[in-house]
Amino acid sequence: MPGLRNDQVALYLKDMYKAEREGYREIETKYDKVFKVKTGVKGAGDKVTQILGAGRLTRHLTEGQQIVFKSPVEGWPFLVKYHTFSDGIALSKEAVEDTVKLGNLIKELANTWGKQVRIEKETFGARIFNEGGNLSGDWIFNGTHAGNTDSSGDLMYDGKPLFNLTGSKRATKGVAAASGYYNSVAGLTVTPANFETLYILHTSTNNIDERGSIVQNPCDTFLCRPGADRFLAERILDTSRGMPGGELNDKNPYYKMLSIIDWDYLEAAEAAHFIGKKQSENFQFHERQMSEIRFFRDETNLGYKASINIRIGILLKNWRDWTRGGGTSA
Repeated sequence: MPGLRNDQVALYLKDMYKAEREGYREIETKYDKVFKVKTGVKGAGDKVTQILGAGRLTRHLTEGQQIVFKSPVEGWPFLVKYHTFSDGIALSKEAVEDTVKLGNLIKELANTWGKQVRIEKETFGARIFNEGGNLSGDWIFNGTHAGNTDSSGDLMYDGKPLFNLTGSKRATKGVAAASGYYNSVAGLTVTPANFETLYILHTSTNNIDERGSIVQNPCDTFLCRPGADRFLAERILDTSRGMPGGELNDKNPYYKMLSIIDWDYLEAAEAAHFIGKKQSENFQFHERQMSEIRFFRDETNLGYKASINIRIGILLKNWRDWTRGGGTSA
């Protein structure tokens, strides 16, 4: 078999894209159920500055009272970095030219890449939950990119971990840290009482904005690992009567309050579960670049090379959107 013609290379490349998509779609993804996925983003990253507005309206005490004009107040800066992930393989001239079923080999390779792209996106998205209680932060939260330095480093925009405990309360622009807020409760397992604790913390305690004004902080999702926690969550949220620990005909007040998402990529070692708002604008998964596959001849050794790369990032704009039960703080 002589070297591949340009039209053959193009045909193989087309087949690789198709096989990669098939491998990617074999199993349902969860990251796009948890995050708001954004495409069409550009650059090495992005920076968004929060605008707090001018505060509450003033009630007029007299006729003809003057309107007080104030300048908008800046809040927190939110940064996202777009990370590149890639893989490649080199095939010798002899391996390509002596392989009768080269097309099958290339398609199988691309199919496995599709699976790995899916795994990478799932792992990347779940990392903010797995590392969200880390007191020293994690690279997933660092939005530093060309032209913009993230002043909070590996922590959230306010210098706290995503999930902070009551002993390390976070300040807002209008509330000091001493009387601030937290969104994680250590040691909680999945029980009706603990679910109520988390739900009240999320909706009735952390229902404040950066100025300290009361707002709605809804949640619609219970996020956990598959297995025992999933079954316990179903007993709490999907059973209309006969809730665990109660009488057979007791009405379940938590019935259908939240939907359940079980995610394989939440780490068992964390022993954590979460309630929050799925696909929130404040929790964005940016797909800067979809899968790019290349297949070309290496003129230095007359062999062939194939590669794949993607670029993704996560933009977080509000710690209030998710609340954690259990978990660790390293």
